[in-house]
Amino acid sequence: MRIDELNKIVYVRQSWLGDMAICPERARLGIVRPEFRTGSDATIIGTAIHTGIEAVLNGTASNFVDMLDFVANDYESLETTNYKKTNIIEENIPQYLESMSKAFYDSILPEVKFGGKTEHPFKVPLGITVNDYTVWLEGTMDYVDDDGVVWDWKTAKRSYSQSSKQKSAIQPTVYTYAVSHDTDIQPKFNYGVMIRQLDPKAQIVPIYRGAEHWNWLKYHVRGAVNVALKTGIDNQWITNDESALCSESWCSFWSVCKGAFNCHDVE
Repeated sequence: MRIDELNKIVYVRQSWLGDMAICPERARLGIVRPEFRTGSDATIIGTAIHTGIEAVLNGTASNFVDMLDFVANDYESLETTNYKKTNIIEENIPQYLESMSKAFYDSILPEVKFGGKTEHPFKVPLGITVNDYTVWLEGTMDYVDDDGVVWDWKTAKRSYSQSSKQKSAIQPTVYTYAVSHDTDIQPKFNYGVMIRQLDPKAQIVPIYRGAEHWNWLKYHVRGAVNVALKTGIDNQWITNDESALCSESWCSFWSVCKGAFNCHDVE
């Protein structure tokens, strides 16, 4: 979330809404302490795969070998940055990069229509006002084609549950709303999922979103923004330490939140 005081606009990203669902204080710290935000080994693997996919879709990589070169080079560069290590087996990472790239190239790419926009930025009004601020959505879509089909590339430890994502995933709602606002097309949304394992495995997970979901989005965002504006970003928000993501490995702000209290698990 960011606030344009001059024009009285609050800009909301789906990632901030996701953080709010995990832990409101995590969402607040993302605003006031952005310098603490770091990725993980899972993050840089995913970023490298995204780079390879983008190269294929914009024509820079003309075959699988080219794609893999982009992936490997980007991972090598990202590996020099500051990131958190999780439980991923480090010596398996080169094989993971190859198998996930292969999973995309063989199983997902044939279903993707070429000629669309990669890393497509958007900024659209949501049509609601909160405490005299108009609310806009902003973000970047991994890929959207001319038919209004939005793709989001995911690298994951395990397969996605279509029913779970259909029920509650906020990202498809935000992205399809943005497409519907800018065009007369009824948008569609697909997760293209590559599983982090030694043998290639991929999923295409379609998610339906329509007017009923976009109306819910307005209600949902109104509540989140109202809490943020009334509490203020300088005041602590409610915390949630029951999530598996409340840990040193998975939360960038652990050291200035629960980690500062020296709370450790006892075996």
